[in-house]
Amino acid sequence: MILHGSSISPFVRKIMLALAYKGLPYELQPLNPYMEKELALKRHPLGKVPVLEHDGNAVIDSTVIAHYLDDICPVPPLYPGSAEARAKIRWLEEYADTRLTSLIGGVLFYQKIMRGKMLNKEIDEEAIAQCLTNHLPQALRYLEEQLPESGYVTPQLSIAELSLWSVCRSGWMAGLRLPQYPRLQAYLAAIEQEPWVANLMSEEDHELSSFYCEPMIYHNHLS
Repeated sequence: MILHGSSISPFVRKIMLALAYKGLPYELQPLNPYMEKELALKRHPLGKVPVLEHDGNAVIDSTVIAHYLDDICPVPPLYPGSAEARAKIRWLEEYADTRLTSLIGGVLFYQKIMRGKMLNKEIDEEAIAQCLTNHLPQALRYLEEQLPESGYVTPQLSIAELSLWSVCRSGWMAGLRLPQYPRLQAYLAAIEQEPWVANLMSEEDHELSSFYCEPMIYHNHLS
């Protein structure tokens, strides 16, 4: 298997974790769609990542890839449990990939790390303030309400955990801290206890720590 992308993308990170969880070996082929637009468009019609190559086929979109991995390697499942449990898993995966990624990835990570650190461009402080004040608190409060008091969303780890942790990891890199959301904070900390998650964090810290941002002090806004 060849995975095209970079772990700075929460969608690629999600699939890297899914592959690690299933114990599937793969080769990561670095591809940054911001820096290599033409090459990204050759891999994906929308110029996005991840793209998974397997048995001569190209599988695109992180959710499609996750289902593909379950099809070819059912154990351990990324979508375990009853129909009700799988519906909740799919919804939280969707919520992570859309609403949370648009705020954490599309605003905080993009402005503070992609523009400010990697591209050395001026960042939009107003966009960051608007996100932290008006939009992100509501999104995180909703997420906090969906999480159990302890453990994972369902009795077994699922793609919900991988998706939510992946995007929150991007926020952490951009300086986002979540002390006002103790249930979410404990949930993410539990995921980080998984050894293959800890291994990825260590690899990212080694490669990307120079781009990490100082913790943001927006306590009143996030309460």
